[in-house]
Amino acid sequence: MKVKDLMKSPVVTVEKNATVKEAGDLIESHDVNGVAVMDGDNVVGVITRADIFKSILPRYPELFEDDERCLRDFEVIEERIGKINKVKVSELMGAPAMTLEEDTPICKAGSLMILRKVKQMPVTRGGKMVGIITLTDICNSFMARAK
Repeated sequence: MKVKDLMKSPVVTVEKNATVKEAGDLIESHDVNGVAVMDGDNVVGVITRADIFKSILPRYPELFEDDERCLRDFEVIEERIGKINKVKVSELMGAPAMTLEEDTPICKAGSLMILRKVKQMPVTRGGKMVGIITLTDICNSFMARAK
């Protein structure tokens, strides 16, 4: 089985100069975990729910131990939420885009995604994006075979 057999198409995309809020709205309205970031016809990255979430939350290890600090830092979170209308997707996206050719075997695709610590990758044909595949797609395919 190859990537083209499981990929989803068409892909939800956002331009690299869009705001993080616009990308988040697309992610929410299409009920996907991320969108491909485009510069014209070229895929240049991916932005995910996790990327957006990480940009909002403080990264203080002390938060795990100090509930009071967590409550105080909610002001920081509110400030960061307000900034997602100004921050460009290109500032948060995972880049450069890691892509897979549509004829890549599923086992290789899954292994590459785990190795690169990504949950989804755009799929290309001759350098042009034709779909997207996720670890969930691959896992579901394997689980369906186990029945």
